[in-house]
Amino acid sequence: MFENEQAKGKRLFSFVSALFTCLCLSMNGLPANALKATAKTATANKSKVLYIEGTSDIFVNFKARAFRSNIHIVSRLGGSIWKEQAAEIVTVYNNENKVFFNQPVETYLTELRQDYLPIPIEEFEPPLKTVFEGRPAKKYLGYAKLGKMGRQCVVELTCIENNWLTPVAHRMWCKFLGLNRYDFGLPVLLTQRRASIVSCEEKVVKLGRPVWVRVLVTNNIKEVPYTAECFAVNPNWKQAKDKAALLFSQNGNLEANDLDDFFRSDTK
Repeated sequence: MFENEQAKGKRLFSFVSALFTCLCLSMNGLPANALKATAKTATANKSKVLYIEGTSDIFVNFKARAFRSNIHIVSRLGGSIWKEQAAEIVTVYNNENKVFFNQPVETYLTELRQDYLPIPIEEFEPPLKTVFEGRPAKKYLGYAKLGKMGRQCVVELTCIENNWLTPVAHRMWCKFLGLNRYDFGLPVLLTQRRASIVSCEEKVVKLGRPVWVRVLVTNNIKEVPYTAECFAVNPNWKQAKDKAALLFSQNGNLEANDLDDFFRSDTK
């Protein structure tokens, strides 16, 4: 009994001595420098923005920045900035006119799918481990039932580990790409079966035969330093009152001469 108590006392003394030694060394500077270096590394990692460039049948040239709760995408459809703190709004902007417009997120997503409607994924096969641009990744095949065609593959998806976006922002990234599932990493390659929209009359949408669409083919991925400008429109730009003003106005308010200028430039 006495030996057990003595052993406990020795262990406690060793622990306190080691702790005291660490504190003394920290005060002398050496471990403190190491701690500062570690803190700097952690801060640097948190300040890195994921930058992606790619091609797409839908977006053509695709550029995106992803950082925690922020997403900034530029494509042939224009620029858009989404922030989790205002998750129901997407700020779309026009570089040529230097104006921006705050659009409801559901309207924004609907407009992205006005030509090809994504087919919802019903189930995945177990993913295959792979490597994408030197990063650990997983490849998924997703399936759905397509009427008389039966069970068909509707998506081929490659994802890297999601170390940049919050769960809510990750979900928004997936929605932007037309995915109805979010139980995977960050998509960087996506080929999807989509139904072409033949017509839309009286809220009835007529769909054509499903076709394969390259939604995103990433050909450049890297980390870049974070700056506030990465996820903000120019403070000197004007806010448009509606989508028409975003596309055609010079100051946010659509005027007759704006349309005249547009059609003149279009015929040159």
